Amino acid sequence: MTASRADLDRALWALRGYNIATLATTLPSGPHAAGVFFATVLDGGRIRLVLTLFRETRLHRGITADPRVAFMCSPGNPSRWIQGTGLAHAVEDPERRNELIDRIAAHAPAARPFIEAPSSVPVLLDVVELKIVEDLASPPLLLDLGPPAAAA
Repeated sequence: MTASRADLDRALWALRGYNIATLATTLPSGPHAAGVFFATVLDGGRIRLVLTLFRETRLHRGITADPRVAFMCSPGNPSRWIQGTGLAHAVEDPERRNELIDRIAAHAPAARPFIEAPSSVPVLLDVVELKIVEDLASPPLLLDLGPPAAAA
């Protein structure tokens, strides 16, 4: 599906208000969730989260086994949050690694010691569905972006 430019801009503005998301994956042994630093980019008409994970952790193994993930950002305020689903894949290209880590560090400078660790691996998360709640008195922004072209 195609979201309007206004809806994409609203979603980007909301996502850029956060630099940590809870990311959830699934393995045969069960679900797992952990916090990750991230940055948000618009790639054509697709919203992507750029994040890093530590290699060989449950999150990394979960994404490798099944790229379908869920995520949530919340300031701890019961009337504001973002939740979504997407498809995640690790980026193994060393040149691309530096570019993606720099992107996260530009958005979340405090993340640098974690994201630059030798065992960190960058991940691109193509957002498929997004729900943004900014105020309980207003309807949430619901976006169904569909799977990325390569996964369609």
